[in-house]
This record gives sequence, structure tokens and C-alpha cells, in this order.
Amino acid sequence: MKDNNFAIALACTALQQASLALSTYFIAMAGAALAGGNLDEVLNFISLFFAFALLAYLVSSAASLFTVKSANATWLKYAESTISAACENLQYSSEKNKKSVVQWIGGEAASTISHACDFYIGMVSVCLNVILTLIVFYVAVGLEITVAMSISLLISMILVTSLKKKIDSLAGGMQSRRLKALLSIESTWCAVAFGNSAMKKDGFNRLEENSKSYFRHIDKYMLLEQFVACAPITIATCAVVVTLIFSDIITAATVGTLVAVLPRSLQVFGNIHSLSIYLSQFFLVRSKLRNLKEFVGTLDRHHSLLETSLNSIEVKESATSTPVCAVDLLGKLKDGSITRGRYRVSGSNGSGKTSYLKIIKTAIGDSLLMTPETNFFDLESAQSTGQAKIAQIQSILAAAPAIMMLDEWDANLDPDNTSKLDQLLDSASQTIVVIEARHSRATKASPDLEEVVASK
Repeated sequence: MKDNNFAIALACTALQQASLALSTYFIAMAGAALAGGNLDEVLNFISLFFAFALLAYLVSSAASLFTVKSANATWLKYAESTISAACENLQYSSEKNKKSVVQWIGGEAASTISHACDFYIGMVSVCLNVILTLIVFYVAVGLEITVAMSISLLISMILVTSLKKKIDSLAGGMQSRRLKALLSIESTWCAVAFGNSAMKKDGFNRLEENSKSYFRHIDKYMLLEQFVACAPITIATCAVVVTLIFSDIITAATVGTLVAVLPRSLQVFGNIHSLSIYLSQFFLVRSKLRNLKEFVGTLDRHHSLLETSLNSIEVKESATSTPVCAVDLLGKLKDGSITRGRYRVSGSNGSGKTSYLKIIKTAIGDSLLMTPETNFFDLESAQSTGQAKIAQIQSILAAAPAIMMLDEWDANLDPDNTSKLDQLLDSASQTIVVIEARHSRATKASPDLEEVVASK
């Protein structure tokens, strides 16, 4: 997802590394001038070193600020697009999918997006740092040492490219196992809070097994990453030492320059090490971002929603108990010939009551469907089940839906709250359409809805 904050962060990062490169160049020139005994030049170069070093740190702070803003904005866009995609088709509207989406957006997506923004800014920063520093070393010290340092970059790229498939495999495994571990937390909670001793033990064992599977994948990746990082830097360090010992490039000015940039030399070695890690993580991050884009496609899908047989449900107009054809009711709701009234959908468990409500919701996007698990608004934790249900429905009615559907709204309610809600829905049905699914063994044949829904 494109974001202006990220573009600004990249620009700040480029300016930061250019400033650091110039500061390195000026301190190298200060060392060479010191070896030649020119103190005025030394002071001038040191002043320029501090000026550009300060600029680099100030710009770095700005880059960090815009990186955070980019991560936040990107996560919000992703959350909205994922929820929209998962809810666009009610074939995905299962309780299991809802929990998966919530865990994914709040867990994997949040951490991956934040890590990706930091990663790409960091990788660009380290790449520019190494490249610009090597250019400064070439100008200030010479070709031999620059070539010795450059060897490690080539080795890093060869190692990472050869291990790309392994990194991709570990990336996909880590994400899927992390989500599985997170999802097992809820079932473990229920087992420990409400289960017997055997269920508690089983819950903890399941959580431990899923978590350790995730941790094993992390360990494998870390071993691979550190191998990729350490091998090039070891070879590069040896190459530089050999060059310094056996080369004839050493002069007084060269020694002064090397002493001046020695801290920078150590930093560039560290950045070559970091760049090796970034190169290995590049495929990991890219794989994780690809998984974010493809997440909705991995959700369970109720393929037969629109082919649901409604022969086992019964629809009645509540006030008169007049039977109504399910297909006819849907058609009249679509063409607007029914704008108020209360209808009851009944049938045994698994008869298709909920599917019928979802079919109406799919056909009429602006309708409203409230299932037993649905919470449209944040409510007070001190409220009872009945109070929370009444508050939810009152809040929903305040939003003035034209068609309001409720699935088993009376589940777990005492008679008093059931009566209050019944009166509330009766009153609402004077101005809007209220359709409620209730448990019953009554059945009535109804034709297939495929043609009606297909005309949407």
C-alpha cells in the first residue's frame, strides 16, 4: 500500500546517510591534514564533520517519526481492506473466521507491517551507508582497502540468493504456526477456567505444543540468519588485515586518514554484518507481506450458502401467524414492496434459519443482521446479558436500519428481559422490517432461492 509518510521517511534516510558520508569524508581529511601538520585545515574539517554529523542525527529522528506514521497508516488501511474483503461475502461469515481475522489483524498483521516499515527503512539506510562509506574510503584511502571490504558484500549476496527457498519456507511456516498458537490461547482459557482437571491439562498441552512448534521455526531461521551474517564479515575482516600488512599503500597521510576513520571502519564492518542480515530477511519480509495480501483467501468458505435448501424452515408474519413463502419475502424486500412488519423464521437446529438471514443480507447490502456473537457497540462490562442485549438493540435501532434481522436474540435471556425485548421489537416493526430466527421444530417446504439471489 502506497503511503506518503513512507516516501518522506525514505527521503530523510537518504539525506541522513549522505550527511554521514560527508562527515566521514571530512574527518578523514582532518586526519590527513593532521599528518601533514596543517592545524587550520584540521579545525575546519573537524567543524564540517560535526555539522554534517549533527544534520544526520536530526534527519534520522525525522525518518523515525515518519516511519511510525507510515506503519500506523498502513495497518489501518490493511485492517479496513481485510475486514471489508472478509465481510463482503457472507460465505466467510463464520465465528471461526471472525476470530481468525481479529487475531490476524491485531497480531500478525500489526507486527508484520510495523516490522516491514522499519525493515525497509533500515535496509535502505544500511545499503546507502555501506555504499557511500565505501566511496569515501576509495577517495580518502585508496582502492585496495575498498576492494577488501567489498568482497563481503558479494559473498552476502551469493549466500542469501542460494538460501532464498529455505528462507521463504521458514517464513510461511512461522506465520501459520504463530496464528495457530494465538488461536489456542482462547480454548486454553476456556479449558482452564471451566473444564475439569483432564481438560485443563489438555488445554495447556495444546498451547505448549503449538507454541513450541512456532518457536522451533524461529530458532531455525535465526541460525540461518546468523550464518549468513557472520560468514561475509569474517572473510572481509581477514581481507582488510592482510591488505594492511602486505600492501605498500601505507604512507603518513594514509595512516592519519586510517586512524581518523577507524571508528567508521568498525561501523562499516558492523553495517556489512547488518546488511547480510537485511538481505536474508528481505525474502522473509516479502513472504510475510505476500501472506498478508493472500490471507482472506485462506479463510474457511461456506460454498453452498446460496444453494441452501430451505425446505425445513418456516416463515410467518408474527402479528397474524400467516405463513409466508421465504422466496416471496426476499423478493418483496428487494423491490421495496414490504417496508415494515415483523416476521419469524423458525426451524430445528441446522435447518437453514441462519443461512436464510445471510442470504437476505447478501441480497440487500444495507440490511442489518445481528447474530448471537455480534457486538456492534462497546458496552459496560457491569451489564448483565439481558441488559447488554437490550442496549445493543436500542443502539442498533437508533441507527435506523430499514431491515433488521436477529438470529436467536432470546438465547440465554430470562423471561423478564425476553418480554422487554419482544415489546421493543414489536414497536420497531411499526416503522421497519424485523425478521427474527427462532428455534422451533415446525417446518414448511420452501422452493430454492438460487434464482432470486442470482438476480441481485
